[in-house]
Amino acid sequence: MAVWHVSCAGMVRSALSCVALILLVSCAPKKVESPLEKAPPSEISRARALASSGDTAGAQRAYEAFIIDNQGTTEADLARLELGVLGSDIGRCQRAIPHFEQAVQSADQAIALRASLHLASCQLQLGDPERALETVGPLAGERFSAEEQALLWDTAVIAAEQTTSAALGLSILDTLIERGGPSPDPPRSDAAVTVLVEKLTIEEATALLGELRPGALPQVFVSMRILRHALETQDPDLVALSSQSLRGTDAAADPDLAILLARADEFLHGNPYVVGALLPLSGRGREVGLQLLQGMQLAALDEGGPELVVEDTAGDAAQTSAAVESLITNQRVIAVLGPVASRTTDAAARSAGRAAVPLLSFSASDDVTNAGEQVFRFLYSPRDELAALVGAARARGLSRFVVLYPDHGYGRTMERLFDQEVAAAGGVYCDGVAYPPGTKSFVDYVRTVLETSCDAILFADVADQVALIAPTFAAEGAWSIGGGALPEHAERKVHFLLPSPSWSAKLLGRAQRYLQGALVALPFYEASEASLNQHFRTAYETRYARAPQMFAAYGYDAYRLISATLRQGNQTREALGNALRNGSSLTAVTSMDSFSSERTPAKPPQIYRVRGGLLESND
Repeated sequence: MAVWHVSCAGMVRSALSCVALILLVSCAPKKVESPLEKAPPSEISRARALASSGDTAGAQRAYEAFIIDNQGTTEADLARLELGVLGSDIGRCQRAIPHFEQAVQSADQAIALRASLHLASCQLQLGDPERALETVGPLAGERFSAEEQALLWDTAVIAAEQTTSAALGLSILDTLIERGGPSPDPPRSDAAVTVLVEKLTIEEATALLGELRPGALPQVFVSMRILRHALETQDPDLVALSSQSLRGTDAAADPDLAILLARADEFLHGNPYVVGALLPLSGRGREVGLQLLQGMQLAALDEGGPELVVEDTAGDAAQTSAAVESLITNQRVIAVLGPVASRTTDAAARSAGRAAVPLLSFSASDDVTNAGEQVFRFLYSPRDELAALVGAARARGLSRFVVLYPDHGYGRTMERLFDQEVAAAGGVYCDGVAYPPGTKSFVDYVRTVLETSCDAILFADVADQVALIAPTFAAEGAWSIGGGALPEHAERKVHFLLPSPSWSAKLLGRAQRYLQGALVALPFYEASEASLNQHFRTAYETRYARAPQMFAAYGYDAYRLISATLRQGNQTREALGNALRNGSSLTAVTSMDSFSSERTPAKPPQIYRVRGGLLESND
């Protein structure tokens, strides 16, 4: 990195030279010069003459005699200054320092400033760059004679190179570059800036950035140091801070810096031509992952949209973290589709949040958006489906609800959520009826349900079990019908409610007679006659030789939603995320066509009603 800085310093300096010249002309300070130096007492003139003739010892005696005879005067301060300079010129800095230290206290400001300059030079020669830097610091904004100005530059540059106080050294060089006139050795001063920048910790560099002059060489190099580090560590705040400081300078026109800024832009905003996918393509959940992927691939063919780059999570949190880092760091994806589980979504959200990458999770957990402000839940949760089913039932005048569920984790969760949604809708909830998982005979459980006064019955089990449960109700005299009168042998009418896990395309073939009028929450209906759904179904079957299922439809719509939002001009991660929050939408094959401001599906899932051998919309 240091080699790069040195090689580019000339180009950066060239880009900044015009600005620097304007600043020097407009801000150049008045030269440090005392009237007493031009018209000194005759004794000092005599001492100067002795020094010029080479009589160093005679000059020293003359200065010392004058100081003794003129204690407490500015003339004595001048003599101390010149005596110290005489000693430092012959390598006697140890003896010269006391003279400079006294002259620094002079009431004559010019004498005091010159004494400070030579004191700093001696401190450096005696191996104390830290103190030399502290002494020379206040002088950086002053202008001395040409010879002493060169000494100021040399002292400041060498002390800065040797010091451990890199921040102080850079501040001093920054002021020198602004007000100290042209550097006697520009490559040397540029190299000193480079050395100091490399000594800084990132914390020191960040703190110093606001103190250095915008657009000046030290600030440009510090900004570059921070930006390179920020890109390596994937720190969006530092990337934004450092790249912004570089954009406002003429140095940004340098080709190498332009490339660095382009990397920053791509990191901050993403590549609008690349979308990532995090899917379980091996291990547990691979069938769901494959369906999602096939839906996305089909959408990419239809849309001609951004490239789809896929990483396998294998359902593992650690592998997911590495995969999302690869998508963000190496591929610069503008958005991520996936993962599927809430645990892997949590793992991906940390990286997505740091880089502000919208992440469309296929987890159905209500809590998944809590993983980060950039996480969107693309799937309907069980609560979403239950709320829609209860709402549809209430709209039909039903008020008393009961649930029949397997006594395991999913069943118990559905029972709890159903109770809450019924209460929220103003209905009456009868105690749920649980049965052991894997039950094959449901007579006793159905009779228990029928002993209640509740007639809106939720099935919280898979479709194969529903195919056994529904006929049992009919056998006990309780029928679900689509309309008209009950069968002659029926004793009462019941109303079945089915969330999407309780549905399958084969269910009607097995239990159609007993499910008439049932309400089904179904985000994707494979037999829909909508033109887009027909196209999707035909294209999917042609490409993959099987009918599409729900997750394939979700993958298809998720990719299309991102592609459509990008085409609307939302070409950065921030713009894309904001557009999704604000309801960017499309015509979808599922019910999920847009997000709410809470980053969840904006519309409830579609509710269908069983009529004959088909489902019809309940709208």
